[in-house]
Amino acid sequence: MLSLHAYLLYCGLYAIAIAVPGPGIVAIVARALGSGFRATVPAAIGTAVGDWALMSLSAFGLALVAQAMGGLFLIVKLMGAAYLVYLGYKYWTAPVAEMETVVPASARQGFLAQMSLTLGNPKAIAFFVALLPTVVDLNRLDAFGYLQLCAATFVLIPVITLSYAALASHVRTFLTSRAARRRINKTAAAIMVGAGVGVAVS
Repeated sequence: MLSLHAYLLYCGLYAIAIAVPGPGIVAIVARALGSGFRATVPAAIGTAVGDWALMSLSAFGLALVAQAMGGLFLIVKLMGAAYLVYLGYKYWTAPVAEMETVVPASARQGFLAQMSLTLGNPKAIAFFVALLPTVVDLNRLDAFGYLQLCAATFVLIPVITLSYAALASHVRTFLTSRAARRRINKTAAAIMVGAGVGVAVS
C-alpha cells in the first residue's frame, strides 16, 4: 500500500502530465470539436487503457531493477528527478501547433486510435519510468499499491480528458487558442521543475 503522501504526490504530478495539451489531449479535443462530446468517451477509455499498460510495464520493470540494484537504485531515482526537471523545460518551450477537427469515427475506431496514440508515444513510458521511482518505494510495491496506481489511471484520465471534451463543446475559442494552451504548458513546466528539484534534494 502506498503512503497517502506518496499517492497524492503521484496523482498530482500525473494529473498535471495528463492535463498538458499534448497529442492525446489535442486528439480528444479535436474529436469533440468534430464529432461531439459522446465521441470522446471511447477515446478517453482508449487513453486510459494505453496509459495503464505503460504504467504496469514501468512499475513491474522498475520493481525488478530496484530489487536487483539495492542501494544503487538511488541513481535511478535521481535520474527520474532530473527527467521531471527536463520535462518541465520541454513544457515551457514547447511550440503550440494548430488544432484541426477530426472526422467522425465509430466508437471502436476512436478507442483503438487513442490507445495506439498513447502506446506509441515514447514520452509516455519515459514519464512513468521517471515518475514512479521518485515517489513510490518500488521495493515495497504490493498488489494493493499497484491497484492504487491503476485507480489513479482509470479515474484521472477520464475525468481530465472528458473535462477538456466538455469544455471544447462550449468554449471552442479558448481550447483552440495558442496563447491559452501556451499558458497551460508554462504552468505545468514550473510545477514539474519544482517537483523534480524537491525530489532530488529530499
